[in-house]
Amino acid sequence: MTRFCTFVMAWGGLWFACVPSLAARPHPIIPETEAGRHGLTRAWFTQIDMDRARTRVAEMVLDRGTLFVQTDRAALHAVDAETGQTLWSAEVGRRGHPSLAPAANSDLVAVVNGSYLYLLDRHNGKLLWSTQLEGVPGSAAVLSQRRVYVPMHAGKVFSYVLERRRNPVEASGATAEDDVAAAEPEAGPAEAIRLSHESIVPLACQSTGQTLVQPIVIWESPDREHIVWPTDRGHLNLGRYERLNDRFMVRYRLETQGPIVSRPVHRPSPSGEEGAGTVFAASLDGYVYAIRAGRGETLWRFALAEPVYEPLIVAGDRVYVVTQPGGLYCLDAADGTDRWWTYGVAQFVSASKERVYVADRRGHILVLAAATGARLDTISAADLPIKLRNAQNDRIYLATGSGLVQCLRETELSEPFEHTVAPVPPAEASPTEEPSEEEPVPQPGKKQPPTAGSFETSTQDAASEAQPPASLQGDNPFQ
Repeated sequence: MTRFCTFVMAWGGLWFACVPSLAARPHPIIPETEAGRHGLTRAWFTQIDMDRARTRVAEMVLDRGTLFVQTDRAALHAVDAETGQTLWSAEVGRRGHPSLAPAANSDLVAVVNGSYLYLLDRHNGKLLWSTQLEGVPGSAAVLSQRRVYVPMHAGKVFSYVLERRRNPVEASGATAEDDVAAAEPEAGPAEAIRLSHESIVPLACQSTGQTLVQPIVIWESPDREHIVWPTDRGHLNLGRYERLNDRFMVRYRLETQGPIVSRPVHRPSPSGEEGAGTVFAASLDGYVYAIRAGRGETLWRFALAEPVYEPLIVAGDRVYVVTQPGGLYCLDAADGTDRWWTYGVAQFVSASKERVYVADRRGHILVLAAATGARLDTISAADLPIKLRNAQNDRIYLATGSGLVQCLRETELSEPFEHTVAPVPPAEASPTEEPSEEEPVPQPGKKQPPTAGSFETSTQDAASEAQPPASLQGDNPFQ
């Protein structure tokens, strides 16, 4: 009997190994031959340097050609998104404290770990500044070129100015020739980034509800910045920071009939003019809203009849919306027209000119026709559970919890296919220029229907512009 059981088990194992559809992939890396069958090529793969027995990958964020990989033990790795080369790695905060998703601008990276905010040099990972937050952070921070915004759990958003430290040569009163001579040994822009370590008292703006979603910065100039953040009360707040008045306030507020739990997205205008772009947001009330960024006017809304938990994706002139039951809508960004819909989608992954890549609930990648939504192919990727939502270009970034990261691209796209043309940077404003006093245009006096949402203008500065909290000390142990 024992011999018979052994014989059966041996033949069963041999049969299982010979059937390709049942045999598991020996390694989570997608082979080049398999990628080629789907019209893709494996651009690169890399193993993040981490303790794979005790550490897991928590977040992946793509920003301007750099892939930031964050672990659940406070380690942040910067990887070149086109080559897979690790640029630097750093431990940010305490390993036992939770870290929120990193945010970046052209020079800095912001990370919230526990109740502390850390700013790092984007080019080398050096810690430049840190401060303890007053209260419990509700979501990840966001950076403009001049300020960092941190949403707090109780609905308040703090705004810290990024003060550059004065050049020691300038402070000593040296001549311009001395300045040039002193600048010659500098290795590059990474060596020139220095933040002031003086105490920074942040501005605070209070909103209604809990702020549990990362804000977005939609426009900035030397004198003004526009920022958008939602709350669990179904409010989408469009705030503005004014440098000359040194105030941060809510200018408009969209009220929906359900909580907003997905991050809004901004489609800038190619002209780069203030207020010319469009903000898109989705609520659990089953609607997608398009709002003119500058004046707060509702341009259109689209009824889904299904809640939205996934972030909206804007790729070119299209808005992709993944609903909770597993449907994917492709909407026209200009007027909200429904271009197509398909079923069985759990997450957006990336898109090229001809294809859209999404993931189903089993973790496999579905290849859709961008024009019609028709299903073209299926890629086995269930053993790569971490999939980046790439709204910037066509690259497909996949990872395992143990830190194996790989990038796939379409064979003919050696250069990334970018979705949005960068807006023209705003002109440098004169320091004496007065801020615009143009009043917002409110909606008509009567309330909108419950499902339509409505915009309201802040009528009391005191209600939307809270007093700054007590002084928060900035410290840099690596000064």
